Amino acid sequence: MKILKFIDRALDVAAGWLIVGFLGVMILMAFSQVVLRDFFHSGIEWGDIFLRHMVLWIGFLGAVIAAGERRHLKIEFISKLVSKKPHKLFLIITNLFAAVVCLFLMQAAAGFVQSEIESASVLILNLPIWYFIVILPIGYAVLSFRFAAHSILWIAEILKGNWEVAEVQQI
Repeated sequence: MKILKFIDRALDVAAGWLIVGFLGVMILMAFSQVVLRDFFHSGIEWGDIFLRHMVLWIGFLGAVIAAGERRHLKIEFISKLVSKKPHKLFLIITNLFAAVVCLFLMQAAAGFVQSEIESASVLILNLPIWYFIVILPIGYAVLSFRFAAHSILWIAEILKGNWEVAEVQQI
């Protein structure tokens, strides 16, 4: 269980630093575009496309962090209707369901990336499109891992007799 917790925390740290770096690059790129357009009546031709793909990356990295903090999109009406013990069971079931859904999405995204690799299409600066969309299968794989890891750790807690559910739980 310690290795699972270590990997989960490492994912948080890595995603956080990547978001900081990507946001910095995005701010510089957007500022450069504004300055170039306003003062030189030109711009970086590929800048807007690059920024759109950076938003995709930041979105997935944010989802990874949100899943780790249990702040992802969820429907919690059942947890308001049941006591503590079934609440943790519902969390386990919904997280396992989310993990399976993310696995299916990862497979679909991997197929999409594979088709882009085979087509050898380029996006900007003669770079293949798949460099920019590889976050799709990676993001879904990491999300699936995080949902499954939370479920496994909650099952271990239940086996130890702990039915408490922390409001926001860092594992």
